Amino acid sequence: MASLAEQIAQFETLRAHAEPLPTDSAAYTTSAFFKSKHAGQGKSKAKSWDHRLSIDSRSQGSSPLKTANRGKNMDMITLGTARPSPQFYPYESLTVNVVDDASAKENKPTTSITCSKGESAYNLAAALNYGFPAGSPQSVRFVTEHVEMVHNPPYEDWKTSLTCGTTSGLEMVFRIFCNPGDNILVEKYSYTGTIVGARAQRINTVPIGMDEFGLSAKELDTTLENWDASKSHKPYVLYTIPTGQNPTSVTQSVERRKEIYKVAEKHDLIIVEDDPYFFLQMGEASKLESGSKEALQEYVDKLPPSFLSLDVSGRVVRLDSTSKILSPGLRLGWLTACTQIVDLFEAYSEVSVMSPSGPSQVMMYKLLDQTWGHTGFIRWLAHLSDVYTNRLNMMLEACEKHLPKNICSWRVPDSGMFVWINVDVTKHPKAPEGAPTREFQMEIEGALYEKSRDNGVLISRGSWFLADPTQVSDAALRVTFAAATEPELAPGIERLGKAVREEFGLE
Repeated sequence: MASLAEQIAQFETLRAHAEPLPTDSAAYTTSAFFKSKHAGQGKSKAKSWDHRLSIDSRSQGSSPLKTANRGKNMDMITLGTARPSPQFYPYESLTVNVVDDASAKENKPTTSITCSKGESAYNLAAALNYGFPAGSPQSVRFVTEHVEMVHNPPYEDWKTSLTCGTTSGLEMVFRIFCNPGDNILVEKYSYTGTIVGARAQRINTVPIGMDEFGLSAKELDTTLENWDASKSHKPYVLYTIPTGQNPTSVTQSVERRKEIYKVAEKHDLIIVEDDPYFFLQMGEASKLESGSKEALQEYVDKLPPSFLSLDVSGRVVRLDSTSKILSPGLRLGWLTACTQIVDLFEAYSEVSVMSPSGPSQVMMYKLLDQTWGHTGFIRWLAHLSDVYTNRLNMMLEACEKHLPKNICSWRVPDSGMFVWINVDVTKHPKAPEGAPTREFQMEIEGALYEKSRDNGVLISRGSWFLADPTQVSDAALRVTFAAATEPELAPGIERLGKAVREEFGLE
């Protein structure tokens, strides 16, 4: 496979010989316009997923008003769609100041970038109008190139579409595959937003156990092998957070990912890969200060293989997000899957969110494409990993100093934003003889949460993340090193430690 620098050069050559991007409103676009000539060479097409679609998806069509706008002649006079003329928009330009040098550690230089009405690179008038569900050509081009460079999906007909953030994207993905009453497979502990969102669609979550390497492929296989379809629908959707898992911070090993994919092939599962922490890798500091191509290549080479990069049949739906790497308020991300699934996703978008925010897309394009380019974006991601590694080390040092180790235990995460703390309630002065009951585990976990709040630190209860609230096996706490300022990290853990000692009668 070509190096990062070689791939970037190839895309720059492609751009130089391509036609200018359209600047009109809701311009039709697709990843196929922007892939390299090597993207599909020697690769097979994805399999059909007709048999996995929900009842609603099988009848989901596109809006005729939207499809009528595709491929229109540049001289076309538009009398068909009620898109207000740009002359009625009270905004003439949009200017933001952004970090210019992504790798600068202090006093980061900034540059001012402006998008104006009539601009050839990205017409603000188009960004302020109704948009195309997949996103603007400018946005789709950049993320398509990015996905090919980082993941290089091993089948031919993959596509990328922008989302209004992962929460919105997941809601539509579940609608594509699930009917009310269906079951989906998730990690025992999972993101609460996904659990609540699934239940809102009357979708049940089936927990699968985890270990230090992530979701258990063996338990996944056993659960499916022994499923009693006479009682409820056998699940065929697996939702997983494979890197820096929220809340446990576990990262699936390479071997575990391959085992899970093998089980997915065996049972014909759809894998929904929610991976917002993929680029936040903990470990030795990168060599960004050298400014060398080798330093960036080393960072990319250390990234774990995504399920998308292992997918030979088009069964993976990957969700990326700007929330953890740029800004949550942009409400942007991108979904990558086979053409059949992405086309359905865009059809759902047309009748719900319509399209991602135009001004947000302008801000992303002006930063990632016009200011940083692919090299600068990767440099920023490596820089974030360095910053978060430093924050993690500060938190771990505080844990060693302030948490009683005979009661609290934790593992050092490889990725993400969290430290998962297990609490041994058998050391509590009121602990019953024998194995602690579920009720006692929850009582102590709740007491630690309340005492921590009283001491001035907000933490998360581990039980909040249980896919099945009845499957309590431990009292646990989740703390993040991403939200507080660096000077606040140690005092925050100290306040948590004080709460533990108070609850366990050590003070």
